[in-house]
Amino acid sequence: MNGQGRREFGDSGEAIAARYVEGLGWRILGRNVRMGKGELDITAMDGDDLVVLEVRARRVGKLMPAEASVGPLKLRTLIKTARKYVEKISFDGCWRIDVIAVTEDESGNIRIELFRDVTMGLDGPFMG
Repeated sequence: MNGQGRREFGDSGEAIAARYVEGLGWRILGRNVRMGKGELDITAMDGDDLVVLEVRARRVGKLMPAEASVGPLKLRTLIKTARKYVEKISFDGCWRIDVIAVTEDESGNIRIELFRDVTMGLDGPFMG
């Protein structure tokens, strides 16, 4: 990922995140799913649970870690967009929103961290 521009770096981060969750045994349903003005980076099934994944790719040295860049406004947008997606596909099971942080250090080494159910308690009983 070293030497890439911002867009290419983000795309590489999403590809790394997709391979990571596939390695966990999750089934990818979609990538860059557009729902009105919103977009879901990755949608996947973790067993019977639908997971909406927000991917954050950062290089070490940024002001904040990747996972910290998902603030309250972004979470509200994710919830709204995820609800539209759940309705569109008529999903009636449990679903959640996870964040995957893909961080590249100065040597080009990649660290991946998965933060599960980042909206827990934020919006009440909005999950299935």
